[in-house]
Amino acid sequence: MEIGLSREKIKELCDEVEGSFGMKATTPKHFERLAVLIFERTGTLLSPTTLKRIWGYLQEGSTPRRTTLDLLAQCCGWRSYDDFAEGDVPEIESGFVGSKILNVERDLKYGEIVRLMWHPARVCVIKYLGNGNWEVIRSEGTRLLPGDTFRCRMIVAGEPLYLENLIHAGGKPGVYVCGRNHGIGFLVGIEE
Repeated sequence: MEIGLSREKIKELCDEVEGSFGMKATTPKHFERLAVLIFERTGTLLSPTTLKRIWGYLQEGSTPRRTTLDLLAQCCGWRSYDDFAEGDVPEIESGFVGSKILNVERDLKYGEIVRLMWHPARVCVIKYLGNGNWEVIRSEGTRLLPGDTFRCRMIVAGEPLYLENLIHAGGKPGVYVCGRNHGIGFLVGIEE
């Protein structure tokens, strides 16, 4: 097994994935459901058989691909498997942004849906209302509630996301940050 790919760390990652989805994967049906949930959160499809191998459900002795472990770590809010294994994300004070960028007014149309994800296991589905304005449609593990509205003109993968003029539960406008320490991930147009 490659250095850094210890069986114990991979088991910890599997436990983290199960915790983020609120389910234990112990039967073939569970792995099928887990594959669907991972696809919904990341936009990448992993086969149930691959998941069974990683979880040790199938005793084949194969080593998981690093890209697969990266994807599992990302669906729980880390940037990569290495960041998960180290338990930390390096802080970068300044530099050019090399990540995927969503320039809201240029890249989206009214009514488009975006899924935001950040550590630990936070998910928020938002709907674009035009002119940089958004409404929360659904959320998991976050204080944001359906019906909350805010303003945001740019979303950058791997960076914190600041929601301006957030009106939460009908209260006064404020500013809210998603993914302060580890940044956020996003997918466009996944669900309604």
